[in-house]
Amino acid sequence: MVLDEWKKGLSVLWSVQFIGMSAITGVISFLPLYVAQLGITEASEAAMWSGVLVGSAAFCAAISNPYWGAMADRKGRQLMVERVLFLFALIIFAMAFVSNVYQLLFLRILQGLCGGVVAASTALAGSMIPKGKKAATVGMLQTSLIIGGAMGPMLGGFIADRFGYRQPFIAFGILCIVALGVTHWAITEKHSPVPAVDKPSLKATFASVWSVSDLRLMLLVQFLTQFAIHSIGPILPLFIQTILSTPNNLASISGSIIAIVGVTSAIASASMGFLSKHFSHKQILITASLLGGITFIGQLAAQDIIMLAVLRGINGLCIGAMVPSSNTIIAFLIPESKRGAAFGMTNGVALMGNVIGPVSAGLLSLVFGITAIFWLTSILFFLVSLLLFSKLEGRMEARP
Repeated sequence: MVLDEWKKGLSVLWSVQFIGMSAITGVISFLPLYVAQLGITEASEAAMWSGVLVGSAAFCAAISNPYWGAMADRKGRQLMVERVLFLFALIIFAMAFVSNVYQLLFLRILQGLCGGVVAASTALAGSMIPKGKKAATVGMLQTSLIIGGAMGPMLGGFIADRFGYRQPFIAFGILCIVALGVTHWAITEKHSPVPAVDKPSLKATFASVWSVSDLRLMLLVQFLTQFAIHSIGPILPLFIQTILSTPNNLASISGSIIAIVGVTSAIASASMGFLSKHFSHKQILITASLLGGITFIGQLAAQDIIMLAVLRGINGLCIGAMVPSSNTIIAFLIPESKRGAAFGMTNGVALMGNVIGPVSAGLLSLVFGITAIFWLTSILFFLVSLLLFSKLEGRMEARP
């Protein structure tokens, strides 16, 4: 594949991952408000249900990602991306027409089970990028997930405030159809299926991945980072409601605050090439996790939206530094022959952070109030920094 072809393919897959992540996270900014419209009017119960709805989709995605990654190795990565986008579109369309939270929960579970777009598209990108360019493009591809995770809630909140809480689902469904069309006509994969005798079982792949100590630690970093990103989302509109004097445009404000994290994360991720020339990955990860813990505590003291936005922005810088650093290390450790299944495994572990974070937020809000999740997330950031300082091997300290 000539240089121009792989760059074109990478641009398309960047857009596909951006749209897929936007569709996954787009409901966060208004989900508690949509739940209230479906009959759950008590604030603590709405927070609990929002956490369950977000966490259930992420849990099922974590389970299904290894399957989609392995199927991408066997059937073709482009085909799997297209299938997942088609299923995504149908399910998201259906969410606009639910009449109660149980129907919405069922569809969120289905969405999670069909949530292998990241694993399949990452594997497809890995098969297209020249060997000498793989490490350099990991951070760039990662920004699609960060920005998509930020812009999705902002777009969803904007549409919800102006057109109602059901219309964002229709908009995201249409975006998935557009991404499907672009993938089908703009990419031509030259797929060589793995011979049956060489196909590793998922159990063997998991054992192989889990046997590398540095990789285990990076998976833990990704898990805790995703926990930090997604733990606040389900209760953020309710937390902002306690700061605002008037509830006008609450979904849009919540979406914008979530978007700030994505924008600053993308800035930090794009700056990793410069940072990694002057600091080791270990130094970057430890510093970012310490600062992340401090800023999560600081958000509890925020007296207005501006202060909250600034602290969330600093949070985003920390997360944006941690995610690509850990992914860069993982990229060097994953064997070529197991890329699809292995990326499915790593994405699955990271997605468990997406599961436990929102569910923890919902349950803690129900028992201790909506501020409890800020304390827990801060403690987890400090735990990450301690583990990185004490356990990350010296050979990973070297600057690339």
